[in-house]
Amino acid sequence: MLIVDDDPVIRLLAGSALTDVGHAVVDAEIAEAAIPLLGETRPDIILLDLQMPGIGGLAFCTWLRAQPAHARLPVLVMTSLDDSDTIQKAFDAGASDFIAKPFNFSILAHRVRFLLRARDTLQALEASRRNLQEAQVIARLGSWELDRASGFALCSDELYTVLDLDPLETPATVQRFMQGVHPDDRTRVQQGIAQAIERHEALDIIHRFLTRDGQIRWIQLRVKFEYDADGTAARSYGTVQDVTAQRRIEERIDYLTRHDPVTGLANRARFTEVLDERLAQHQAGTLGAVIHVDLDRYQRVNDSLGHEAGDALLLQVARRLAEALSGKARLPGKAAIGATLARWGGDEFMVLLTGLPSPHEASRVAHRLLGAIRRPFRSGGNEVMLDARAGIAIHPADGQSTSELISACIAATHHAKSHGVRDLQFYSPDINTDARLQLQLEAELRAALASTDGGGLMLHYQPKYDREGAIRCAEALIRWQHPTLGLLPPSRFIPLAEETGLIIPLGEWVIRRACRQLREWGDAGLPIVGVALNLAASHFLDAGLLPLLVAETERCGVPQHLIELELTESMIMQDTEFVRAVLRDMHEYGFRLALDDFGMGYSSLSQLSFLPLDTLKIDRAFIQDMLGVPRQAAVVRGIIALAKGLGLEVVAEGVETIEQAAVLRHEGCDLVQGYLYARPLPADDFARRLIA
Repeated sequence: MLIVDDDPVIRLLAGSALTDVGHAVVDAEIAEAAIPLLGETRPDIILLDLQMPGIGGLAFCTWLRAQPAHARLPVLVMTSLDDSDTIQKAFDAGASDFIAKPFNFSILAHRVRFLLRARDTLQALEASRRNLQEAQVIARLGSWELDRASGFALCSDELYTVLDLDPLETPATVQRFMQGVHPDDRTRVQQGIAQAIERHEALDIIHRFLTRDGQIRWIQLRVKFEYDADGTAARSYGTVQDVTAQRRIEERIDYLTRHDPVTGLANRARFTEVLDERLAQHQAGTLGAVIHVDLDRYQRVNDSLGHEAGDALLLQVARRLAEALSGKARLPGKAAIGATLARWGGDEFMVLLTGLPSPHEASRVAHRLLGAIRRPFRSGGNEVMLDARAGIAIHPADGQSTSELISACIAATHHAKSHGVRDLQFYSPDINTDARLQLQLEAELRAALASTDGGGLMLHYQPKYDREGAIRCAEALIRWQHPTLGLLPPSRFIPLAEETGLIIPLGEWVIRRACRQLREWGDAGLPIVGVALNLAASHFLDAGLLPLLVAETERCGVPQHLIELELTESMIMQDTEFVRAVLRDMHEYGFRLALDDFGMGYSSLSQLSFLPLDTLKIDRAFIQDMLGVPRQAAVVRGIIALAKGLGLEVVAEGVETIEQAAVLRHEGCDLVQGYLYARPLPADDFARRLIA
């Protein structure tokens, strides 16, 4: 395996992650240094950065595909540019797949494994085709000689076998042969023979032939002619060869290059081909639409239940979407809407609609697609709920070309996600303006993290009360006092941080600020309380997390048991052995560990008993419905009993009424937090609560 990236950190971390799963890795800083390594190491896959000095990644990929020895070498491009134009250029240059930076290195290993598996499948198919061709060269072929004056032919026994003809019942005539040629191919074969005679050329043609039981065989017919002195074809001779198996292999290879192996849908390349074709065939007076469907919560399921379950779930989604489109995209009393469905990649799908009378019909279809996704799925014995958003671009208003329409619908989806739009979003030019504002907000967030005073970033603290009504600890929640936009909630900038790779620096800032705040409260003589910190999944998997926690608590003189780390079920289910090791190391240092939003994920109770946890947090969804829904109340009682049985502390979040608090206290819940007691408070206000 060859890694080509000018970033030494990426080369080191990616190389280490892939070496750990058994790959032999070599690396190069630039493309010029990678070229000699191709011959020396013969890599089975290349991980290629697009943005490098010297020969860029796109140019290197194009050069690689022009070399016969490397034309089919899998190339996984790594890029921090997530715009569709750049990604499309990478595929046009010959990239096999792409992964966006920053990436989860365990996911990188799975992506590499998938590409190698796809390469092996393709090589096996091609090897099978070559072996078949070699066997056909040395095999006895059905041969014949025809006297054109009489119309009778002298045929070998093999010819009757190849064409499934009975030599005792079938006269060896041209007419009988033409009767067996598939009706859709018959005219083409007759015209080919006539043209070959007229031009005094040999004939080599492949056509379908119907056997006696109605099966179709693909036959390669080769014919040569001998002519009289006046130029009339007097005699012909040739061979017939059954190439059905070869044809099926070719069709399979063609299928693999145009379809997604998980869902069987058209893939990215095929979808762009179809869109190009439909744009060329566009009829005036009608509209087209490209719909980008992006799943929510899929990654959580994939991480919790495993990649096999994730693939099975994607297949179910694909079938639901196909059913929603099949035979139902029809206008009352009018012709059917043309629909093409494809898997765009990951948890994204694309739909092309043609023949629309108005944008409203695209909205109608998109709502049906979203409705199909929002019905419960079954995966691994679990009921799984997914959600999705859709972005819609209308042709010709939103774009004249394939790239313009795809960029527009993806931009619409991103706008919907960043603005909390739950359903669908039509593209508009304002979205590009919003994208520029997001870029500006990203730059300002980077500047805030780099500044010495946090650039307006701050922590608010929501107290957790024990059964006697005393504050035992608090949950630290980040806010951003933006200089022009005012106080921003985490929903406004956390998704941006995750998309841009700032989530780990942001998490590190939270750790440093929380430790410093605990020291300040201690220096002021305030009661000692613990602080719970929320971790992003990527930060939890970061090797630098534990050293930072240890260093900051020691620097600030904060006992480690005052820091509690809140983890989601999806985080601890990603790789059980690895997670156990990380949690064990954290626990040995004294940090408290809490399982957040318990009951909303897919954690196994058997695994839960082996994890070094201290606290279970009951998700607010159960608390909200606890009084009105008996089954929810039973779930809450069950979680509390489970926690007590495992020796864990129980925290209920989202407590908003006195009645909820009374029931939780009666059931033995240890700690409660919610608007009934206090909203998240600035540090000074929280301090006043401590001494009140």
